[in-house]
Amino acid sequence: MNLEILLPILLPLIVGLAVGIVKPSYDKRNKIIIATTVINFFLVLYILIFKTNKILHLIKINEFLDLYLYPDKTGIIFAILVSSLWIFTTFYSIDYMGEKNNLSKFFMFFLITEGITLGIAFSGNLITLYLFYELLTLSTFPLVIEKGSELALNAGKKYLIYSFCGATMVLFGVILLFSQTQNLSFIPGGIVGSLVYGNKDIFLMVYLLLFLGFGVKAALVPFHSWLPSAMVAPTPVSSLLHAVAVVKSGIFALGRMTYYVLGWKVIEFTEGNKYTLVLVLLTILMGSFLAMHQENLKRRLAYSTISQLGYIMLALVIFDSSSYVGGMLHMLFHATIKITLFFCVGAIMHYENKTELHEIAGIGKKMPKTMISFTVASICLIGIPPTNGFVSKWFLAIGGLEQGSYLVPIILLLSAFFTAGYLIPVISTAFFKGNPAQEVEISEPNNFMLVPIILLASINVILGFFPNAIIDTIQLAADKLF
Repeated sequence: MNLEILLPILLPLIVGLAVGIVKPSYDKRNKIIIATTVINFFLVLYILIFKTNKILHLIKINEFLDLYLYPDKTGIIFAILVSSLWIFTTFYSIDYMGEKNNLSKFFMFFLITEGITLGIAFSGNLITLYLFYELLTLSTFPLVIEKGSELALNAGKKYLIYSFCGATMVLFGVILLFSQTQNLSFIPGGIVGSLVYGNKDIFLMVYLLLFLGFGVKAALVPFHSWLPSAMVAPTPVSSLLHAVAVVKSGIFALGRMTYYVLGWKVIEFTEGNKYTLVLVLLTILMGSFLAMHQENLKRRLAYSTISQLGYIMLALVIFDSSSYVGGMLHMLFHATIKITLFFCVGAIMHYENKTELHEIAGIGKKMPKTMISFTVASICLIGIPPTNGFVSKWFLAIGGLEQGSYLVPIILLLSAFFTAGYLIPVISTAFFKGNPAQEVEISEPNNFMLVPIILLASINVILGFFPNAIIDTIQLAADKLF
């Protein structure tokens, strides 16, 4: 048996429960959490080297409820993203959440969420992914309402309503799919095949139910409003929601459904992607446009996330090898970019108690390393060459052109101008406004917070100059799909 595959899922679950029940002292708790996330990263690497494409059966009640793990290359890429960024978030959270001993519940769900997200990455079929996907909603809900205020509770309620509505659509889609195929496995090219020719309308319904259902967590317009509302959560939680766990799990599930369950040829035959393309393009433009009108920094980044997720979903409705590579790249690169931006904004909120754009005038002089890191990440998100954001958007544009669509590069270019429109004002306000003659004492965050910010900003630059290893890995997966 390949029980090692279960370790990265079980370790944070067990340690998280232990932290919540035993409630260790501040210093001991921090050491336990750091050790867990670091060990988990190396466990994922071990699976990459020795256990890729190995099956671990968990439980089988019948053909429908057959739960098993199967970490393939695509799942491992997502797992490495999750486990590595969780380490940065752990160090950041320790400083951000403060020296309190009553945060055991927060860190319990923090660790549990990592294990569940890795369960999504390693899922071998659609029903296993669906199970972990629902557990993710339950584990992140306490993190969203951590502050306990009325605003936080309302945001949590909204998050649950949207998530469960999406889950209901997914469940209907899964049941309808199984009634036709008697199979829910992840297979490159999908499991439907020639069955679609006699059941076009049924598979169109399946596709729309699954795309819209998983699209809720991916903040697909018009199911996006839970995401800005969830900004009431602490910044480490916002970072996880926007960069790593929730929205990327939604994107990952959409990718599995599109290329490994239904298959892009089946979707193209049903013409379902013509409907979802409209929503995806609306998501890109609407997210960017609304971000420009947000005075609150976290909400500005929240609407930015909605737009950027639209880029990734674009790869799921334009069926081309280059667009697939671009979408997978942007899933990775957006994660490292957006978590950097949120960490920077969180540092400003935590140390300077400033949340609005007009309040940060001149803060670049007081927190130069933080704001330089924000600037670097902003340039990457805009997609200025040779950054990582440019690389992923280039592949997306090429994919659109290869399909004969000039609309795709036009939308990407237009959205890039919007992206500059909501990020550059933050940079200019921080560095070029305020009293230039005033002497400012430099006051950067604690190293627990500052070092992850600087390292992530550096990683974004490095990935822009040296993306070939990641591109080659994703291209190998794409070659099996097209």
